[in-house]
Amino acid sequence: MLEVLGISAFDERIYRAVLASPGITLQELVARSGESSGRIQSSLTRLQSKGLVNRLWGRSPRWTATNPGTAIRSLVRCFQGELDRVTDTADELETAFRAVGQDPDDIGHFEVLAGPEVLARWYRQVQQEAKDEVLTFDRPPYVLDYRNPLQSDRLRDGVRYRTIYAPEAFQHEGALDQLDTMLKVGEQARVLPGLPFKMVLADQRVAIMPLHLHLHQPLSRSVLIRGSTMVVALVELFERMWREAVPMYPQATPPDSTPGPVGDPAPEEDGERMDLDLEDRRLLALLAAGLKDDAIARQFGTSPRSLRRKLRHLFDELNAETRFQAGVQARRRGLV
Repeated sequence: MLEVLGISAFDERIYRAVLASPGITLQELVARSGESSGRIQSSLTRLQSKGLVNRLWGRSPRWTATNPGTAIRSLVRCFQGELDRVTDTADELETAFRAVGQDPDDIGHFEVLAGPEVLARWYRQVQQEAKDEVLTFDRPPYVLDYRNPLQSDRLRDGVRYRTIYAPEAFQHEGALDQLDTMLKVGEQARVLPGLPFKMVLADQRVAIMPLHLHLHQPLSRSVLIRGSTMVVALVELFERMWREAVPMYPQATPPDSTPGPVGDPAPEEDGERMDLDLEDRRLLALLAAGLKDDAIARQFGTSPRSLRRKLRHLFDELNAETRFQAGVQARRRGLV
């Protein structure tokens, strides 16, 4: 646990032994650990230099631990100071890099990312570097899992997230709850069947997409694209598919109280407006997005039979016989 602060696993083990037995001697540590006295003495010297232990002088020198909270927080502050200096150096080097005209953003850059570990690292980095907006086509398979651990922090930093989900993205249990969490902290999300590929695109500047996509196979190779007309084309494709996709809304916010993005047409007022609860609205959105009964039932924590009874009631309310008719009526009435 303390290795990130430059403390080896062995030194941490000795530190914990001293912490558990204030006033312990070198000989007692040797007897308990089975290690040589020279190795333990070297460990104690390193721990003392970091302010984690103190030597008590007497007939037989003894060792005691300093207050862990104070000592470790002091190490963290020193470590943070080193990181700040490294960051400053990185900024200086980047300035020099751009000054000699080597910025790949200026000339277009393609890089093949081989293996899921490399892809996962770049997926995180692209989000961390984003300043304005992250656009995503979200569909399986995933290199981490279906959750995006960086997104909530970046949303709070003011980075806008717009995501188009394929219906298959909601096959995982708990996926809809995870989406609700992200919607409540600012993500804008829509669902569209037939997404052609996966993609993440940051600031209309850099994109990552797989070279091959097989639903039940891991991603083996992807491509990182910077500063290219292909990025411009991908942005345009995203915007067109965004206009076609079905909006998703947080459970706490019904659609008719949430303004859509600039340029979204207002829903048609066709027929009597229905008074639906939030669960019904979410159900209609998932239906319009093309999810199957089993997948929707799994997200709502109910059985397919119970779901079909609820659907039959909704279809009657909408005067519809099929899913397609229900989706058309729901859109016309501004329900999805």
